[in-house]
This record gives sequence, structure tokens and C-alpha cells, in this order.
Amino acid sequence: MKKSKIKRKGFSILEVVAATFIFSIVTISIYGSFSSGLKSVAQSKHRVAAAELANEKMEIIRNMPYSDVGVQGGIPSGILPQNETVWKSNQKFNVRTTIVYVDDPLDGTAGGDPDDTVSRDYKEARIEATWGDLDWGKGVILVSRFVPDGVENESGGGTLVLNFIDSTGQGISGAEVHITNNETDPQVDITTQTDSTGSILRAGMPAGDRNYKISFSEDFYESVSTFPPYPATAFDPTDVHASVEEGGLNSKAIISDLAGTITITSEDLNSNLVPNMDFHLEGGRILGTTKDVPPQNVFSCDQDFSTDSGGSLTLENMSPGNYTVDFSEIGYTLIGTEAPLLHFSLAPAQSLGINLLVVSNSINSLIVSVVNPITEEPIKGASVHVYNGIDFDQTLTTGDSGRVYFPPNLDPPVAMSSGPHSLEIIADGYENFSDTVEINLLTQKAVEMAQAPAP
Repeated sequence: MKKSKIKRKGFSILEVVAATFIFSIVTISIYGSFSSGLKSVAQSKHRVAAAELANEKMEIIRNMPYSDVGVQGGIPSGILPQNETVWKSNQKFNVRTTIVYVDDPLDGTAGGDPDDTVSRDYKEARIEATWGDLDWGKGVILVSRFVPDGVENESGGGTLVLNFIDSTGQGISGAEVHITNNETDPQVDITTQTDSTGSILRAGMPAGDRNYKISFSEDFYESVSTFPPYPATAFDPTDVHASVEEGGLNSKAIISDLAGTITITSEDLNSNLVPNMDFHLEGGRILGTTKDVPPQNVFSCDQDFSTDSGGSLTLENMSPGNYTVDFSEIGYTLIGTEAPLLHFSLAPAQSLGINLLVVSNSINSLIVSVVNPITEEPIKGASVHVYNGIDFDQTLTTGDSGRVYFPPNLDPPVAMSSGPHSLEIIADGYENFSDTVEINLLTQKAVEMAQAPAP
């Protein structure tokens, strides 16, 4: 009797791997869709609760007398808080209430054509509720207008117009602006945003002489704050606090540019980073001028810094403008510039790299500075020859700074020994110069080249 053989075919490893992969993809897709669905449902629930909350707040305002419609520290002033935290449906909501006077263009505007002498036509209330990590402007927003019972009237105060522009004259929209005045009654404390043209118009502001502090902030732009006038401020500020004249139209422009980044590195002649080098940085936005004779600029940046353990330092959100680096590390000297001061300019939105070339004072070396004795300007293209007749003989040519540094950066390295060295300098249009220099650690030699007589 013959035995039958039954062949059973199984899955290969490749098929199992492929099936597992497909199953994983399907499972992840389903889970992702399910998770997104849950988040969407939760966000919808929060948005509905936020809308109910905003409606409740607006309904409170609708039931108030027109004269009472206002916020604490705002103009118009009232009892409503500008910012509050409210729990609803097990969710924390941030509520911001803004109430402003509106100068409706239908009957003209203050200072416009036609000129509307009554700039407070009605009040506009704006309620915004946000939750979680939502930014302002992305939550639930309700806006409503409130009209006075009788004829519109100007019941005191003036109109303040603020214009925020960059150095090209372009308005900066959506920027946050904080307006405060602790000298008025009631005191003013308003946080608002610029419109599409970079402007803010506020009517009914109490009169005040240079006591409205304006603070401006916007992502990627330099922050700006006004200062009280001298002598309350130790210098004459460029941006003085704003003023409001009773019954007048008061305007003020503030310039802010895109901030930049400055990366400063410190290295030696062999391109090795030198860590922990101290320096002082001054410059950027001019805040004002001192009362000195002659007056000196006061800058937004005026402080000490140090490169890190890697010989580098990055400074972000720096105001555009002119800067000066004053190298101050003990035991080192900054070379490659005409003085221990390094000047540079930072343009708006620019990322700038500055390299501090430093040398140790404890190494036998020589810095030669070649200048015109009449103009005191550096002489470029001068040939500087230094030798001792034993183991050192090098020639270098001065650059824009009129300076050269010995020993030069060569491969293999060249060292200088202490002791007397001969110095010879040749430059077109000048008489040849020769002298002896005693090298002892870092040595500096300033040479004034006499101009050659006319042929």
C-alpha cells in the first residue's frame, strides 16, 4: 500500500515582514485619524464654550449704562477688567476685554477732511477668549458697538495717534503696544495692537505733558520704549514720552527695525579658538545724547561680554546700528585693527560674524604700526623687514590698518627670540626707515614715515 505525501505550503519570512509592515501602516493611520478626531472634537468643544463665555461677557456690557462702558486702566475708563482667567466646562480660558472710542469716518475724522471736531462717535467693545496655548487673535472674538443715548459730544481729553514704522517708512502691523500713564486720573494702562498700517488711534485720552510711556514689541523687531524728558532721564532721549493736549489731535511716530544677530569669535594667528576673552560692546539703537560737551550718544547696548569656553558668543535680537568692540582681556592684545577698538555696522535682519584676532602678551612678538606723521593715517603697502642675523628674517606688507605682526603665521611655525632685531621699512613716497627694536615678550613699535622730498 502506497503512502500519500501531503505538501503544506507556509509563509516565507519576506511575506511575514511585508504583512507586518502593511498591518503597522494601517494601524498607525487608523490611530492617527482617531487621535486627530479626538483633538478636533476637544477643540470644537472648547470653541463652543469660549463662544458662550464671550457672549456672557458681552451681554454684561450691553446691560451697562453707556457712561459706564469701559475697562480698568483703559480709555474709556470703567470697572471691567482688561484681562481675566475664567474656568468653564473644566477648561481654563483667558479673556481679554478691549473698549475704545471710535471716530467714524462717515462724518469725518479728527484732523481729516472733513475735520470732525467730535472724535468720540461711539464705543467699540472687543471680547476675546483663548484657551491652551492659543495666541491672541486666534481664539473666539466678539465685537459690538455702543452708541450714546443723545448727540455725540467731546467730554474732555484729546486724541492720541501713534505710528510705528521701520526705517524705510513701512508701517508695522500686528505689533503689541503698551500705553501707560500713572499721572492722570484715572491712571492709564492699555495693551493694544497696531492696525494694518502700523497705527493706533485712541480718543478721549486725558491731557498730559510727556508722561505717556509707549512700549513697542513685535517678533523679530527691536523692542522700543519711550523715556521721560531730561532731567528725569539722565540724558536727552530720542523717543520721549508722548503728550496729549486737551481737545487736540496728538501724533507720535516711533521707528523700529528688524533685529539682527552678532556672532563674535576670538582666535589666534593659527586659527585656533581662544576661549573666555573679555570685551565691551557698545552700539545699536541710539537712545539719546548726554549733556556732555560735546554730547555723546547713549546706545541700547553698552555692556561687558565674554566669549565662551569654545571661543564664541552669539548675541540675538540686537538693534541695527554702529557698534564698537573694546577688547579688555588681561594678558592678551587685539591685533589686525588700527586701535584696540573694532568698529562695525549691523543692518536690519543681518547675521554678522566678527572675528577678534588676539595674541598673548607672554610670547616674544612684534607689532609694527606705520603711519603718516602729518595726517596720522595708516600707510598701506609698506614693506616691513625684521631680522636678527641669527634665526629670524621675515618681511611683511602692511594692509589697510598699516600694521603687521611678527612672527607671521607660517607652516612650519616661525618663532621670535628675545633680544635686539633690526627693523627696515620701505614705502612709496616716503623716506626709507631703519631702527633697532628690543624684543621682550609682546613688543609694539609705532613708526612715523617721513615723506620723500619732491623730485
